[in-house]
Amino acid sequence: MLKYKLLYQKILLLVFALYVYFGKGLAYSYLAEFLLVIGILLLIIDRKNINIIKSYRSLILFFLLFINIIYIFKGVFNYTFFDVLRDSFIFNYIYFAIIIFLFFETLADFIKSIIKIYQYYPLIVSLLYLLSLNNFFGNLSIFGQKHILYFKYGDILVHLYISLAFMLTGYYNFTNKLKLINLSAFLFLFIIASSYNRSGMLSFLIAFIILIIKNKNLISLSKFKKYFYNLLISLFFIIPIIYIIPNDENFQGRRTGVNQISNNISSIFSDDLEGSLTDNKVWRYLWWAKIIDYTFAGPHFYSGKGIGINLAQDDDISYDSLDSDLRSPHNFHLNVLARYGVPIFILWLSWLFLTFIRLKNKNITTLKLVLITVQIAFIINSTFDVYLEGPMAAFPFWLFVGIDFITDIYTVDKIETKDLLT
Repeated sequence: MLKYKLLYQKILLLVFALYVYFGKGLAYSYLAEFLLVIGILLLIIDRKNINIIKSYRSLILFFLLFINIIYIFKGVFNYTFFDVLRDSFIFNYIYFAIIIFLFFETLADFIKSIIKIYQYYPLIVSLLYLLSLNNFFGNLSIFGQKHILYFKYGDILVHLYISLAFMLTGYYNFTNKLKLINLSAFLFLFIIASSYNRSGMLSFLIAFIILIIKNKNLISLSKFKKYFYNLLISLFFIIPIIYIIPNDENFQGRRTGVNQISNNISSIFSDDLEGSLTDNKVWRYLWWAKIIDYTFAGPHFYSGKGIGINLAQDDDISYDSLDSDLRSPHNFHLNVLARYGVPIFILWLSWLFLTFIRLKNKNITTLKLVLITVQIAFIINSTFDVYLEGPMAAFPFWLFVGIDFITDIYTVDKIETKDLLT
């Protein structure tokens, strides 16, 4: 059985790397869903040897999976099986958090591999982004109609934070030259992605601030001087590149640059800015208000509208034709509320509370701190985008949740910084 689990682990790590590095076009390969099914089968076969953590957090997730099965059976009698199955993955991806327990025998190696995947993320994705600007590679589709290098900037910023968090906490042993190259690539990606996406930028900044506050060793004067020096050198290299590459407005009227980032930050806290920055908020707020109205104060309080239904159509939402496949609100939590009702929504919020309240632990380990802030980054971005409903985000998110769970059971000291640098 071990050899099959090792083979599955290698395939999962490969697919994980592909989902981290490539664009949304990979989502239509259904590789993550295939891995999920195989993982569940392996869990069933090896169930007697697996010690799955039993805590309030895990019990909530088990209950959500159970409820989801009921909603699937209920949904197929009212909507097409494909639509029901697609919407059910709002919770089905949770299985990845359990599948991680297959790897308890090779836990340290598995976590090392996950962390190393992010080691050169800024550099590799910067090169892939530049490649996507080429007409041939930028329009290359392998799975479905989405281009394989069609990047969602919010996704980039979340993964960028993960790479930075591991770097700042000492999980990577760069040479000075590689550190400068990677930092330059990081700044390049941050400026590009933050110009086009507010939620990703917000998730990055909040997770980063929490990491700094909880790990004061990261902001020593000597380290600050070193990073500031490298930052200035990096800016010297990347600013010309930013101005050389195409800088056309996207469909929301945004351009790459510091001014756009400044406007994005201002628009988060103010509605005074004209144009799409404010308009993009208004239609979301109106939809969210509708959902709250027909659940908390309406007929769908207990069970929501269910899965399989197109919420955008049923809620009579007018949206841009470029997003014609929109089915759910740009908010994972309100998607849960609309489809499952108030009780399940409160249960989901309880899971979030139990997950993040652990930051108050004064003896929190470096790895655990990074894992929790990574989950915060994913959750914040999912609050403003259709994010955790799809495999590009849900697959890595629930893997990190699983690693968080499994490191509560098995000893952590062997997978701290000193071991990962060897």
